[in-house]
Amino acid sequence: MQIDRDDIERNLPKKGFVAEEGDHRYFYHEFQGRRTGPFTFTSRGSQFKTYGSPLLSQMKKQLRLETAKQVVDLCKCPISAEEYNEILKTKGVFQDKEE
Repeated sequence: MQIDRDDIERNLPKKGFVAEEGDHRYFYHEFQGRRTGPFTFTSRGSQFKTYGSPLLSQMKKQLRLETAKQVVDLCKCPISAEEYNEILKTKGVFQDKEE
């Protein structure tokens, strides 16, 4: 299982992530204007144009998901921003401000 870095960088902002530039491109999840904890980053090196199983496994932990397939689904859009937020709420990562 693998995914292109371009798909990751293009689609994570659609799922509630804010990008920050540095040595790497960091993505921090935000909900209702505040950071919730999950994050990941992409490397700029030419050897990292495609992310395979080892990197997806690391991203899985950073994004607080259960499987590498969920990471790919999040980055390729089968998992919507709302569905991802529900996954995180179910795990107790954050709550709505109204709750």
